[in-house]
Amino acid sequence: MKITNLFAKEGLLVKEKVPLFRLTTFRVGGPADYLFYPRNFLELSRGFEIFEAENIPTYFLGGGSNLLVRDGGFRGAFISLEKLDFVEFEDELVRTGAGVPLARFLTLCAERGLSGLEFMAGVPATVGGAVKMNAGAFGQEIGSLVEEVTIYQEGRFFSLSRGQLTFSYRFSSIPDEAVIVAVNLRLKKDSQEAINKRIADYLFRRKKTQPLNEPSAGCIFKNPPGFSAGALIDQAGLKGLRAGGAEISRKHANFIVNRDGARAQDILRLINFAKERVFQLFGMELEEELRVVGEG
Repeated sequence: MKITNLFAKEGLLVKEKVPLFRLTTFRVGGPADYLFYPRNFLELSRGFEIFEAENIPTYFLGGGSNLLVRDGGFRGAFISLEKLDFVEFEDELVRTGAGVPLARFLTLCAERGLSGLEFMAGVPATVGGAVKMNAGAFGQEIGSLVEEVTIYQEGRFFSLSRGQLTFSYRFSSIPDEAVIVAVNLRLKKDSQEAINKRIADYLFRRKKTQPLNEPSAGCIFKNPPGFSAGALIDQAGLKGLRAGGAEISRKHANFIVNRDGARAQDILRLINFAKERVFQLFGMELEEELRVVGEG
């Protein structure tokens, strides 16, 4: 039986041959064979079981940032978490689905006078994706606010409390093969006016230094200890360097932007060239933040 028929029989939402450039902030990438939208944990588990039984590779998709899909697409199934979008408030504790965009989450928290994540304003990620990589900015990290995560791994769901988790720079101890499906965050009370002011301030600072109005995946490289990856690339004279439709941003050298119909191969050429040049000039190895998936 066709995969789509198996999913339809279970009442699950799946699409075939979906162009992934529409789902990533880079706006590049070939098609996935399947795109599955689970609406709850039970659907996620059942859909994953079907893909596994049919030996179809899977990849979990959050907000599509920090991700580069190769031009040949993905021979398998992308599982989108965007419909795991619940947000539940209990005093200063907030439980949220992994698929909730940070922008929406910040707005909901501000409306309830809950502070702590304002520094993430302008980051094009979901809550789950941000926690998985311990995203941060302006000297702060989301991991410091995490009370508990619910993950799906090897066919089952389980929770990890704060004491079972380790966070460091762009790292969480959540296994690579596990996907976050929900997060509990501990925030603190403050006035809505003060929270919105901080959000506006962080957004202003980000817009001033980052190319937020152009398609990108966010920062390409992690900062080496004691150094700025963007500054190293800038000092190497690579700002404005182009390959096809991709360009190392003139505004922030740790961003590559899709200027004009870029392909994944254009972006990869710039990534590899920047790594080689920085190593040649400074003897420092840059490590990517973004994930690269797919073929060709």
